[in-house]
Amino acid sequence: MHIALYSPSWPPAGAANGIVSYVATVRDYLASEGHRVSVLSEGSLHLSDGRTLPLSPPLEELRGVDRLKRRVSGRVDSWHGALPCIGRMLAAQIREAHKIVPIDIVEMEESFGWSDTVRRLSGIPVVTRLHGPHFLKPPAPRTARELRIDLQRRQKEGRAVRSSLTLTAPTRAIMQATCDHYQRRSEAMDAVIPNPIQIASETLRWNLDHCDRNHILMIGRFDYCKGADVMLLAFDKLLQTHPSAHLTLVGPHIGIETAPGQMADFETFARKRLSPEAARKITLTGTLTPSEIAQLRQQAFITVIASRWENFPYALLEGLAAGCPMISTDWPGSEEIITSDETGFLTPVGDADAMAQRLSWLLDNSGAAAQVAATGFQHCRRTYTIESIGKRLLGCYEATLRHPAQ
Repeated sequence: MHIALYSPSWPPAGAANGIVSYVATVRDYLASEGHRVSVLSEGSLHLSDGRTLPLSPPLEELRGVDRLKRRVSGRVDSWHGALPCIGRMLAAQIREAHKIVPIDIVEMEESFGWSDTVRRLSGIPVVTRLHGPHFLKPPAPRTARELRIDLQRRQKEGRAVRSSLTLTAPTRAIMQATCDHYQRRSEAMDAVIPNPIQIASETLRWNLDHCDRNHILMIGRFDYCKGADVMLLAFDKLLQTHPSAHLTLVGPHIGIETAPGQMADFETFARKRLSPEAARKITLTGTLTPSEIAQLRQQAFITVIASRWENFPYALLEGLAAGCPMISTDWPGSEEIITSDETGFLTPVGDADAMAQRLSWLLDNSGAAAQVAATGFQHCRRTYTIESIGKRLLGCYEATLRHPAQ
């Protein structure tokens, strides 16, 4: 079988994106099972044999040969939240890839409704993977233009969800909420399949005796959705009882929405909302490579996911796979990954006080943290390894190809 996986960027090293992590893990497994696997990303086709081929037709097929038409297409995408010109360009690139090496099936995300565009314009079977439905994003301060763009994107996303022959999701909560919201009837090939992970080697696993018991690590963009403000406020409160604590934030610096059209960077947020002592004890690293993040996980005592919303975050999964004590906010579906106080710890979304209290308790009870981390690691090894999940993905692809509609 030749399987094409769409990725928003490639190669995976240094890409702060869960979809890229998912594609990299799935690609390696499928290739190890003898399948041809190509990655489509940023106008290139990355073949199983290591070659990278540019996909050339979009300007001629999509935007016309004259400069005026290209400018018009660009303006359409800047106005329309579903970025329709990019969707058609992607479909054209997949048709080009299919001419180079015939593709049996494509798996791609639902974002912007592009999976529906690719299915209609390429004629290739598509499995739509729910990596993060836009309608589930938490409310944030938005301008009138941003609200219009959000609505347009959700409309196209809904069309893609309803028209997909096969829909997969990493949690039951995401699948149910998406089907209910977009009024999709359940199909035989639809499947809840968790994101897979490679278990960390023993040398990269967390150990209580080797970590800094005052070090807290958060992995996620510095923005509203990832709850950076909640983490910072919780840390400030924590210092009242644990003045030796220090915090490292890993991820791109997007900024926190404070009002419609207004963003606060770290310095602005710290000046207005944090004590000077807290600001001095926080390190922002920006985007790091996977190996650099793995080292920080070993050094830190606790790793935190403070998000207001998540799908099935690799930052959480990678921490469990490395045996780290993990705190996550309780976004819908989190309880399918973590059993609170047994395999990790859950706190209410957006509640800095509860986060601070949980951190304080863990810093005072390091033995309990280590025990929960060990249980979380064993659960991850039993449940989320690529070997078990990969077989379910292959079964999903095969069922889709056998369907009479194909």
